Amino acid sequence: MMTDAHAQGAVVAGAHVPASPEPKAASDPAGAGLASGHAAGDVVAVARLLPVYGHVQHYAWGSPDAIYDLLGEAPAGQPAAELWLGTHPVAPAEVDDAGRRRPAAELIGALPFLLKVLAAEKALSLQVHPDRGQARAGFDAEERAGVPLDAPRRRYRDPNHKPELIVALTPFRALAGIREPARTLAVVRAFGVAELSAAFRPLDADPARGAAAVLRTLLTLPRERGRALASELTRAASTVAARGDDDGDVARAADLVGRLAAAHPGDVGIAAALLLNDVTLKPGEALFQPARLLHAYVHGVGIEIMATSDNVLRGGLTPKHIDVDELLRLLDPTPSDAPVLTAKILRAGGGGLVRYWPVPVDDFVLAEAICAGGEVTLNRPTVLLAVDGTVDVHTTGDTAAGSPAEPPAEAGRAGGGTGGDGPPAAGTSIRLARGQAAVLTAPVTVTLRGTGRVFAARPGTRPAPRPA
Repeated sequence: MMTDAHAQGAVVAGAHVPASPEPKAASDPAGAGLASGHAAGDVVAVARLLPVYGHVQHYAWGSPDAIYDLLGEAPAGQPAAELWLGTHPVAPAEVDDAGRRRPAAELIGALPFLLKVLAAEKALSLQVHPDRGQARAGFDAEERAGVPLDAPRRRYRDPNHKPELIVALTPFRALAGIREPARTLAVVRAFGVAELSAAFRPLDADPARGAAAVLRTLLTLPRERGRALASELTRAASTVAARGDDDGDVARAADLVGRLAAAHPGDVGIAAALLLNDVTLKPGEALFQPARLLHAYVHGVGIEIMATSDNVLRGGLTPKHIDVDELLRLLDPTPSDAPVLTAKILRAGGGGLVRYWPVPVDDFVLAEAICAGGEVTLNRPTVLLAVDGTVDVHTTGDTAAGSPAEPPAEAGRAGGGTGGDGPPAAGTSIRLARGQAAVLTAPVTVTLRGTGRVFAARPGTRPAPRPA
C-alpha cells in the first residue's frame, strides 16, 4: 500500500530527515494576499502540490504506537509523541521538489502556525502560555539580561504568543481552566488528606482568585513535603477508587490522580491538577487553549495547531524548571468552564462536507474535509494531512480565490459533482493516503476526490512572526 502511494506522488509525512537550516521569515508584514505565508516576491505563478516530510518527536510522554500506526510504520521501540508539519526552526518540515529535498520554508515562507499530530500516553505538564504583550516583554527582558535561548531556566524563547487548538481523533482527556471552586473543594475533602484540604482553603475564602494562592502553596512546598503530599494523595485516591464513590466528580478525580501518579510519581502537580476542569473530548470535538489558561493534556490522540512559539510556563507534572512567580503573574485564576468547541459545518453535499473550529485568534484556521466519494473543495489550504482513506487532491488554477481576510465560513465548500477539470498538469495533483501530507506553494482552491478525511491548515490574517 505504501509503495503504491509513493508511486502516485505521495510520501509518508513522518519520514525521518536531517535537520534543516532555519527558515526565512515572510517579508510581507501586512500579510496581504499571502494566505500561504509566502514572501511577497516568492509567490509562484502556478501553485504546486508537493509531498511534505514532517518530523516525529520522541518525548517520554508519547504513545508507543499511535503515530507509527497513522504513518503505516512498525513501532520503533521508543514513544512517538508528536509529528510536526510546519516551518518551526526546531524541526522544520521538508518537501520533495522534483527529487530535491528542500526546507518547506524556502517555498512557502515562515508559517505563523505549526500543525501537529499529538499522541499522549502519559500526561503532559501543567502549563500556561503568555499573551502577545507578555511574550514580547518577557523575551526582551531575557535578551537584555543575556539569558541564552537554550538555558533550562529561560522562560521566553521568542516574542510570540502560543494559542493552541486540539481536535480529538480518539477520546481525548484534558485538563483546562479553573474549575468551579465549590466542586473542587468537595472533591478535595472527599480524599480526607488534611494537608491537601489546608492547601485548597483559599478557594473558600476567595472563590474568584483563590486558585493562584493554592498553586503558590503547592508549588513552593519543600521538595520532600511535596513528594509526601503527592504520595498521601495517591494512596487516598486508590482507596476512593476501590470503594466506588457515588459522586462522579470524586470518582473521576480519583482515577485522574492514579493516572498522573503512574506517570509522575511524587510530583506535587498531581495535587495542583485537582484545580482544573477534567474533560474527555469525543472524536471531532476540540479544545482551545487561549493565553493565561492553566491546562494539561492527559491521554489521547489529536490534531493540534498552534501559533509558532515555544513559550511555556510550567506548573507541575514535569522535571523541568518551574518559575512560580512568573507562572502566577501570567495565570488567569478566574473559574471558567473548559473551552470545548464543536465543529461548524461550512458546506455539505453528496460529495462530503467541510467543517472548521472557530477560534478567537488570527494566526491559523483549521478545517477538515470529510470526503464521501464525490468532490469536495477547499479554498487556499497550505498544509494538508490525510488521517483516513485515500483522497486525490487537485489544484483548480484559481489562485485569486479569496483573500486572507476572508471569514472562516467561506474557507471551503462541499458538493456532489465529479468535477471536469481535465488531467492536471505536473505538480498540480497528488494522492494522499492515511498518514500522508502535502503543501501548496501558493494560495489556490483545491478539489478533493475519494473517500477519506483530510485536515487542512492555513494562516488566518496574521503574518508569521519575524525572527528575533
